[in-house]
Amino acid sequence: MTQPDERLVSAEPQHEQQPLNPAPIPYRTLFATFFKAGCLGFGGFMSLISVVQSILVDKKKLLRREDMLDAITLASILPGPQAVNVVALSGSRLRGTLGAVVAAVAVILPSFVLMLGLSFFYQHYGTNPVVMNFFKGFLPAVTAVIVGVAWKMTRQQVKGKLDLFLLLLAVAALVLIPKDLRLYVTFFLVIVWGLIGYYAFYKKNPEASHVAMPAPKANLRFSAGALAATLGMVVVLIALLYVPVDPQQYDSLFNLSKTFSGLSVMLFGGGYVIIPIIRHHVVEVFGWLSDSSFTDAIAFSQVMPGPILIAATFIGFQVKGFMGALLSTIAVFAPPAIVMVVVARVADLLKQSAAAKGVLRGIRSGVIGMIYFAAFELATTADTSSWSQIIPFVVIFAASLYAIIRHNLDVAYLIPAAGVVGYFLYQ
Repeated sequence: MTQPDERLVSAEPQHEQQPLNPAPIPYRTLFATFFKAGCLGFGGFMSLISVVQSILVDKKKLLRREDMLDAITLASILPGPQAVNVVALSGSRLRGTLGAVVAAVAVILPSFVLMLGLSFFYQHYGTNPVVMNFFKGFLPAVTAVIVGVAWKMTRQQVKGKLDLFLLLLAVAALVLIPKDLRLYVTFFLVIVWGLIGYYAFYKKNPEASHVAMPAPKANLRFSAGALAATLGMVVVLIALLYVPVDPQQYDSLFNLSKTFSGLSVMLFGGGYVIIPIIRHHVVEVFGWLSDSSFTDAIAFSQVMPGPILIAATFIGFQVKGFMGALLSTIAVFAPPAIVMVVVARVADLLKQSAAAKGVLRGIRSGVIGMIYFAAFELATTADTSSWSQIIPFVVIFAASLYAIIRHNLDVAYLIPAAGVVGYFLYQ
């Protein structure tokens, strides 16, 4: 019998199926690892994920690139802030439910504390342009980090011409489609690329069926029950969002919590997608902030080392001080993270089959394309009004990319150094 093409049997090399680190990572180490990532994750979803990938996969070897790709795939089709969802799932894979909590808290904490401080000074002293200028150097370095991560994933995961074609097609689709349609394109990519993977990488290789491993029925029943309970929670939170509130209670902690938790499970496609919906509730419905203050909240979230929805901390602080900031932050991040972890456990049971492996291989090519596009999209936000702005960007980007790919330089040194260099070059 002709031997099947190894490239089409599985997207995961067999020698990588065993756990990379059989000894459980201590919680203090888990916290320190994700706290470090939270301190360095400037630039939004993919930059934070790139930092996590660099630390957990490239440096500490605690997770595989396949684990990160699967997490990014799920985060792309589930509600909530994608970066924190991926972090919660990574923590869950390392130390279970408590690990998910520790990882999520650790990665949010730096931006939460910084946003609290910025919120306080905003109330009393306003913005500081000098500090904002310092962050200019981060943009090209973060772009390079994302490209470096995507390149490493490409070398490991893209095993044939069809994989490469799917990757390039995903990039082209996202570049050419108008911004207001990208949410739908993301869903389209995941579904269609998964179907292509099924027919191209599984159906053509029935010999691959020998790797199928049926999940225990007890695990399936437990996972189905947990999934049903989670979906029930989502329905309740969305329903509460539309329950009328007495105008006298607009500024209450309960209203803050229910509003942000309801909005969090309606967020699909990344933080930028839900900004108009948040503005509608924050500015027009409840009058918590003026238009200009809401714009400042979004701007500040862009220079924080974390997800864009850390703006909830700023909004909550303006409404109810520290407790408002704390509850708003928990409300906007916790429900989607719960959904992510529960759905991932169900997906883990299903992906043991050869058919699911084929589907995931197709999806991964699309996800890698999305990562390249994220770097492109981030780069387009750079100031290109003059050569004095373009040249520093190109210099820092090229030097950072070289340091990442050729020398695997730790982002803990790369990003701060880029900030210092950028501060002087952009003067």
